[in-house]
Amino acid sequence: MKRLLKRLQPLIGFAISVVLVYLVLFSPQLGKFFTGDLNLLDALFGDPRIGLADLQTAWSSLNPIPALFGVLLLMGTLFLRTWRWRLIINQIGPAPYWTVFHGVNVGYLLNNVLPLRAGELLRAVIVAQRSGVSRAAVLSTVVAERVFDMAGLGIVFGVVTFLFPFPDWLQTVGLSFAGAVLLVLVVSLMLAKSVDRLTRWHQAIGKRGKVVRKIGETVLSLVEGLSVLKSPMAMVHVLWSTLALWACYITTMKLVLDAFQLTNGTYPALAGQAWMPAAAMTVITSLGFAIPSAPGGVGTYHAAVLLGLSWFDVPEGMGVIFATVMHAMNYLTLTLWGVISLFAMKLKFSDIVRTARSSSDSE
Repeated sequence: MKRLLKRLQPLIGFAISVVLVYLVLFSPQLGKFFTGDLNLLDALFGDPRIGLADLQTAWSSLNPIPALFGVLLLMGTLFLRTWRWRLIINQIGPAPYWTVFHGVNVGYLLNNVLPLRAGELLRAVIVAQRSGVSRAAVLSTVVAERVFDMAGLGIVFGVVTFLFPFPDWLQTVGLSFAGAVLLVLVVSLMLAKSVDRLTRWHQAIGKRGKVVRKIGETVLSLVEGLSVLKSPMAMVHVLWSTLALWACYITTMKLVLDAFQLTNGTYPALAGQAWMPAAAMTVITSLGFAIPSAPGGVGTYHAAVLLGLSWFDVPEGMGVIFATVMHAMNYLTLTLWGVISLFAMKLKFSDIVRTARSSSDSE
């Protein structure tokens, strides 16, 4: 059953992406099909959301300079994310900066081409092999890093929810998410402060069965990755770097909005207040990435952008173009750096795929 579920998960994600890509490109009119006003083909594909006029408008308004700065800023986040992850790893064992940097890049590359966000596991494997730190320990730091990312998103989501008129249902989601993140941080801090007690507990019950022992090992491994919580100075650095990362992502979003001149007054809801809409769009697209999808967030990202821009009265055609450009900018930049890191580490993609399969089978 477990193996069957693993096989179904990528298919489910792919199916969700296909449906959302279709809905991004076309507006179905099934009601008119059932009333007999349209045949099935016209009902499904007769009302595209993007036309030639939209492409002409986007091309004439495009200023590539802000978009270029957005790409450079996105590249800069790779170095900052590396610094933060290495800080977390160093609480367990030393890891060279460039080993971690290449691991981050390869992880993004693999997330873009392999299902189930396999890059998260494989970047930990790569860094562990090259640094000598145990694989389980490095993998636990990946979990810890994602906890901090969630905390940053929770803070941004909470602030934007209070300052931006989201729909009531999304405000409820935002406040619930922020509360859940706070709870996770409190529990993580309690676990990090209870390492000795958990170790004694594991030793005491470890002989009671394989399942109980496995649970204990998993908990201890996670707590090891949370070791950074025990160092106040390290936590200060993790906090500012996490907030800086989210500030960079918001600024990148604003720069691309500026590149398409969406903030120049043509769309009143975006004019003169682009920072808050950029933050709102960053939150929305981050939630889109959380939905199961094909590799690279295809479909889910585009649907999230289209939904977000609709709140600012941006026409659907321009929304589709903006979503496509924004996704391509992220996808191509991160994939290119991943390929560069593969060559830098003298790794073959086929070897990494085999590692992914063996790691999946061993779980």
